[in-house]
Amino acid sequence: MFELISKYLDKIEGFFIASILAVASLLTFTQVFFRYALNDSIFWAEEAVLYLIISMSFLSTSLGVRKGTHITLDLLKSCLPPFLIPFFILISSVIGIAFGIALFYYGGNLFLNTLERGQLSPALRIPVASVYAFIPATALLQIFRYTEIIYSVLKNHSIKSQSPQP
Repeated sequence: MFELISKYLDKIEGFFIASILAVASLLTFTQVFFRYALNDSIFWAEEAVLYLIISMSFLSTSLGVRKGTHITLDLLKSCLPPFLIPFFILISSVIGIAFGIALFYYGGNLFLNTLERGQLSPALRIPVASVYAFIPATALLQIFRYTEIIYSVLKNHSIKSQSPQP
């Protein structure tokens, strides 16, 4: 079940991350061209690129957890004996879930408060809450990814412990 959901999430997240990066790059190039070649500028481009990069950064955290490139204590992990590594991974995943829950709670509050105020961005005139919505949404993705890691470690550990010893 986790594998199937994760496979589709990988594709969706990868598509959105690549799309956001492409749009931000194209918009930046266009802005530079307008500013230096045409001596004009697109007044909303800088704000749009900023929001795109922020959104991409939050979205990338989930994929970083999945690929194992997220923040971990690799030095400590490499110093541990092999039999303690699964325990270390479990502990770091539980801490990651706690962080995801806090991010969901406080990011959700930020989103709801901003939505209630109806704040608009200065140049784009879009609701700032739509940008803040990425915080709790990606927190849920992180929680899912860390749960997937815990499931994988427990599944692999239970298979090893049930196999006959030579």
